[in-house]
Amino acid sequence: MWEWPEWFEVKFRCIRCGICCVGTEMELLAEDIERITARGYKLEEFAEEKDGVYRLKNVDGHCVFYDPEKRLCKIYDIRPVGCRMYPLVYDGKSVTTDRTCPTWNTVPRSEIERLVPYVLKFLEDVKLAKVKIRLRT
Repeated sequence: MWEWPEWFEVKFRCIRCGICCVGTEMELLAEDIERITARGYKLEEFAEEKDGVYRLKNVDGHCVFYDPEKRLCKIYDIRPVGCRMYPLVYDGKSVTTDRTCPTWNTVPRSEIERLVPYVLKFLEDVKLAKVKIRLRT
């Protein structure tokens, strides 16, 4: 499912400010880890286990893969599913846009509605990954 290209293109006007990469605790799915390690990165270089879920590491206050000088993601083409969904987030009640993103209001309502099933599937997969990690330890 996560290989379906049509949903990876969240339609909004990104200005490459990098706010989404600062202080991130982005959860990683097994598929994310597989894609990134296949590129030659070691798990311990880019992820840490926290609360039973692998999450992207932060270095100097931002994601390990964020280049603050270029304001670009070093692994943009294989970035994690959660990063691909941004600025869509789940606020505990519903799927919405992250208001810390300066262009959150450029995501059309129809786009949010189209992507709700994918965001919910992502959350479900994160919970499953958490159970698998707990069983391994």
